[in-house]
Amino acid sequence: MARALNKLASVAQGLVAGVDEAGRGPLAGPVIAAAVVLDPQQPVDGLA
Repeated sequence: MARALNKLASVAQGLVAGVDEAGRGPLAGPVIAAAVVLDPQQPVDGLA
């Protein structure tokens, strides 16, 4: 995954946001989604 992210970052013209979702869609209940942009110059301990 890091290889794909590095490749994307090298061609992206802006920020790259990782997105995750939890839920099965409106038929099974609410869907929760989130997007996060991290600064590569300030890594967060515990995140791979």
